[in-house]
Amino acid sequence: MKLALIGFTGRGAELVSKLVEAFCADGDLCTGYTGKRVCMEEPKSLCRVTGSLSDWTRKQFSEMDGLIFVGAAGIAVRLIAPYLKDKLTDPAVVVVDEAGHFAISLLSGHVGGANHLAEQTARILGAIPVVTTASDVRGRHAIDVWAKEHHLTITDRNLAKEVAAALLGGETVGYFSEYPLELPDVTGYEKNAVHRRNVWITCHVKPDVLTDGRQKKNADITGDVLSGVPDDSDFDMEDAKQCEPLFLRLVPKSLILGIGCRKQTLGEAIEFAVQETLRQANLDLHTVAAIASIDLKKEETGLLQLSEKLAVPFITYTSSELETVQGDFSESGFVRQVTGVGNVCERSALLCAGKDARLLVKKQVYPGVTVAVAEAAFCG
Repeated sequence: MKLALIGFTGRGAELVSKLVEAFCADGDLCTGYTGKRVCMEEPKSLCRVTGSLSDWTRKQFSEMDGLIFVGAAGIAVRLIAPYLKDKLTDPAVVVVDEAGHFAISLLSGHVGGANHLAEQTARILGAIPVVTTASDVRGRHAIDVWAKEHHLTITDRNLAKEVAAALLGGETVGYFSEYPLELPDVTGYEKNAVHRRNVWITCHVKPDVLTDGRQKKNADITGDVLSGVPDDSDFDMEDAKQCEPLFLRLVPKSLILGIGCRKQTLGEAIEFAVQETLRQANLDLHTVAAIASIDLKKEETGLLQLSEKLAVPFITYTSSELETVQGDFSESGFVRQVTGVGNVCERSALLCAGKDARLLVKKQVYPGVTVAVAEAAFCG
């Protein structure tokens, strides 16, 4: 982690110095600071804050993975308050009292890693870690932490909160996975059984667990509600919808878009081709990890725009490299004449996806654009 630590008193600065030494020894990138009025006999490799603490906090909050304040919790709260944005993006914040008795996870306990950082800090100082997140206090599984550990993206944050609340309330949650990934040995989940709320590890958009032949226990929840309702009943269909199973999709970044296109094809045309390809294959855009093509297209504006919009790398290969890819591909004599290889989209997608990849979607043809989708071997 990239860490910034600050002490507001001489004693606090001593604790910061001790923490910096220990975290750096563990391989973390960290810098220790002191307030500009702190008096120390030796600087002990700490940097003195010369500007305002507010400016210091704004900079560290945007650049660091974690912040550790050694001093009063109220000071830390007031300093970070203007910069709070989102539990999925805010850094971990830990507060340590200047006597070194407690290490308090203050912000971003799960996704940001503050709970773990507080435990590490407490171990270094011989302090007591203070963790207040409900799942940890009650010894229950935190789905957001587990998703982060396995490099999965949460597609619906509101539903994730519902799942967490359901588990804390003692409800059973269904668990499905298209990948060889098992939940930890915790209570609250039932594998391959549909409940009111479910977790689904997938690269797809629409759930298929009700119709794909797997166990269908508790599947027809809406049907159970409707059975026995008289024809002349005032039963509200909206109430029935409230009983439909909900699926929280956790998606891996495992798909590679292989794209070929004519020179100067508009970015909008390329984006449309990608969206249509994924829609028809029931694949989630969140799962795209990279865009691949031939090196002749490395400066293609439309592809660069798509790469930037999706916030994924754009990787290109020479025709010789693409020729090494084994498989049954849709070849084009014209493409071979222009590029030196008979197929760009399928070959580049597979090459970028790496060993044991599979071609999920073969070449799809759109005006001026071809798209293929490969899936990298799951390594969550």
